[in-house]
Amino acid sequence: MAKSKSADQDDSSMSFEGAMASLEQVVRKLESGSLPLEQMLSEYAKAVEYVQVCHRQLEGARRRIAQLQSVDADGKAMTKEWDDTAPTVQENRDAPSRRKSSS
Repeated sequence: MAKSKSADQDDSSMSFEGAMASLEQVVRKLESGSLPLEQMLSEYAKAVEYVQVCHRQLEGARRRIAQLQSVDADGKAMTKEWDDTAPTVQENRDAPSRRKSSS
């Protein structure tokens, strides 16, 4: 199957909002039910690529967020960097169960 336009674009040049707008267009096409099967499959592949772009953009944003810890007496925000070592939602889903066995 040939690559779609979205696959040819550099992910870093596509904004989250742009990817979401493109995804919404593809979803509308798919929901119309008027496309032939091959075109539906092609559009579905585009949708998956747009979802991946959005996911990468969100992960990048998450890693840049500073967490608000407190506010000092002068009203200045005290922050710390986001804990990059914390597992992502996907990593938590993929991890095997960590139940402690009773000894």
